[in-house]
Amino acid sequence: MSSHETIEVILFDLDNTLYPPQAGLIEAGDRLIAGFIADRLDLALEEADRLRVRLWLQYGATARGLQVEHGIPQREYFAGSIERVPIEEYIRPDPDLAALLRSLPHRRCVFTNSTERYAHRVLRGLGVDELFEGVYHIEFTGGCPKPEAESYRAVLDEIGVPPQRVALVDDTEANLGPAADLGMLTLKLHDPPEDPRHRYLEDLHDLPELLG
Repeated sequence: MSSHETIEVILFDLDNTLYPPQAGLIEAGDRLIAGFIADRLDLALEEADRLRVRLWLQYGATARGLQVEHGIPQREYFAGSIERVPIEEYIRPDPDLAALLRSLPHRRCVFTNSTERYAHRVLRGLGVDELFEGVYHIEFTGGCPKPEAESYRAVLDEIGVPPQRVALVDDTEANLGPAADLGMLTLKLHDPPEDPRHRYLEDLHDLPELLG
């Protein structure tokens, strides 16, 4: 792509992207997930947490792994874990984030492996819910998580924009590869990427300058 001016839509990951990793929200969710697995599969908490991590790494989302290996419906998993996180204990309204989003002339959407309910709770907690055109979540993609290619295609079909006119901002490099394969502009947040196809975005507030 010759110019960032061709970007029409920015897809933002949610967790550890629209709020800083040190907020502790992910860790709170992980504890609830481990507790859910322990209760549901009658495992010790440490064993359940190890299973959580393995399924996340193997399937891209713990929910997908539990469904495949243990037949646990994803909706049951979500309702019993991440949708119970007390969001307000970990994040607060972020006026600087709101100002950043308002400054962008692009269409803005969230693309997350979490659920619609969880995502909107987080966005409301940050005070930016109304600044996004849409939220594309794990149930929208039929339980197919990033980095599975089908999830990206589902989002692209819905927004109706060629991938060359879409940017994806994500803190997880594994989630950027399929987007780059499709032709999207990929922006790796926080840590420098290993794949040279991805642009490095040290801080989310550098986004306007990077997009020109």
